[in-house]
Order: sequence, then structure tokens, then C-alpha cells
Amino acid sequence: MVSESGQVQWEKFIEAFLFSRRALGVSEGTYELYRSRLKVFFDFHVQASLSCDSPLDCTPSCIQSFFVYLQNNGRRLTTVFGYFRELRTFFRWLQEIGFRQDNPMARIKPPKPEEPLPRTVTEEHFLATIKQLNPKDPIQLRWLTLFTLLFDTGARLGEALNLQVKDVDLQNRLIKVKGKGRKERIVPFGTKTASLLARHLAVLTAQKGRLDDDDLVFQTSTGQRLCKRNVFRTWVRLQKKAGLKPLPIHGLRHGFARIWLLSGGDAFSLQLILGHSDPTVTQKYVTLWASDLQRKHALHSPIDRILKKS
Repeated sequence: MVSESGQVQWEKFIEAFLFSRRALGVSEGTYELYRSRLKVFFDFHVQASLSCDSPLDCTPSCIQSFFVYLQNNGRRLTTVFGYFRELRTFFRWLQEIGFRQDNPMARIKPPKPEEPLPRTVTEEHFLATIKQLNPKDPIQLRWLTLFTLLFDTGARLGEALNLQVKDVDLQNRLIKVKGKGRKERIVPFGTKTASLLARHLAVLTAQKGRLDDDDLVFQTSTGQRLCKRNVFRTWVRLQKKAGLKPLPIHGLRHGFARIWLLSGGDAFSLQLILGHSDPTVTQKYVTLWASDLQRKHALHSPIDRILKKS
């Protein structure tokens, strides 16, 4: 059981770590993930009979007990692996900053969860969903534009919600997004998406009187950033209304990658568009949809066409 003074120690080190992450410019989502998971880790030590009055006292067996606790309380291996990553970063920081001489995570093997197949939005699924929206209504036009942009660019939801007016180039059909680690990249989009964006921005201008470069493209009636939870709820509601089994909104990003590859797009360009720093992440998409690519090749095989003519 952690003592009262020990709780202060825990909170002090966690707050210092979170401050360091903020200083490094991690995204709001990543910051919240660190904050929430370190709180679960701290709460475990408050409740458990472990002699850890601060993170400096944590041993490998103590941390391993936490992972067992997570699994015993119904956490999936993929979630446990997420906790492993966050704690590894936390204890590595404690060592780098000089608070610890060792990193207890170095002696713990990470769990190896089975990677689930990505729940991918197909063209048919997407069309059935957006048909539930009436583009003549300003709010529904905003949703239509947002979901279309996500499916047409493969952008992450957070990247799209952070878009400012100055980040949109309608003439050249390009958006500038800030990805993980605040890395910027330029992403193209199609003519239909450009038309929707132009219409949405025109309605927004009429409502506000004017739009400044720093104004958000997707905003609430008060000009604030849309809440991710509301976006998730709207996306699920529309799918249910269409009689579909709801897929996660990240499935739009997977769907973009699938369509890109099946229509002849190359993996390197896909990596740049999606903002993958590690090419092995993009390669997973290629491997995943290999069977679809094989069927496509069967339809367009140059040798089959040549021999058919001979």
C-alpha cells in the first residue's frame, strides 16, 4: 500500500513526465493516453500491497504484477501491449533524466498479441452511410465533408479536426496536415471532395461573416474544435441508420489504403500520404490485401492478354 507521502511522489514524477511529453509536442491524443494509463498504473499501486512509494521503487516483478492485473480484469493483449509501450517510455525517461540508474522495463518481455484484421470501410459501405446525410443542411454538410475528406485522403481524424483554413488549397486540391510528432505533410484530394470543401467553407463564411486563416475548417457553432466523441457517435449513428454493422471511423483510413493499392497506387506514395515513418507499417497493408491484388492482376495480366491474341 502506497503511503500518503508516496502518493505525492507518484504524482510528482507523473506530472513531470507529462510536462516533458507536452514540451516535446506530442499530440493531444498521445498525451491523454499517457495520462490515463499512468493513472491506472498509479491506482494499482495505491490499492495493491506493494512496497512502491514512488516509481523509483518499482521492480520488474512489480510491473509484471500490473500486467497480470490488467489481463485478470479483462484487458485484451493488444491493450496490455499498449500499457507496455507507455510504461517503457515513462521508465526510460526516468533513467535518462537521472532519477533511476536502471530501467526495470528492460528486463520485461513485451506481450505478443495477435494483430486483429483492420476493420476496413469499403466503397459500398461508405456510400450507403453518407446517403443518410442531406447536404442542404449546414450541419449535415459538415459531416458529409469531413467523412468524405477522411475517406479520400486517409488522414487521421485528429489531423482532419485540426485543419485550419490556411491548410486547405482548393485550387491545387491539397491539404497540409500535422501528423504524429507534429510532422507536417501535404496530402492530395479529389475534385468531388474539393467541391464539398468549397461548399462547406462558403456556408461557414456566410454563417460567421468571414473566415480567417487560423479558423478551423471543421468547427462547432461556437468556433471550437469538434469533439472526437461526437464524431464517433455521428459516424456510428449514420451506419446504423443505413442498416449496416458499424465500423470504426479509422476504417476510413484503412479503406483509403486498400482502394489506393487496388487501383494501382504504389506503396511508397501511400507511405508518404498516410505519414507512416516506418515502411513496415505500410507493408502490412500490401500483405493484407495481397489476395485482392492477385485478383486484380488476373484481370489485367499483360501476359494473359498477349497470349490470348497470339
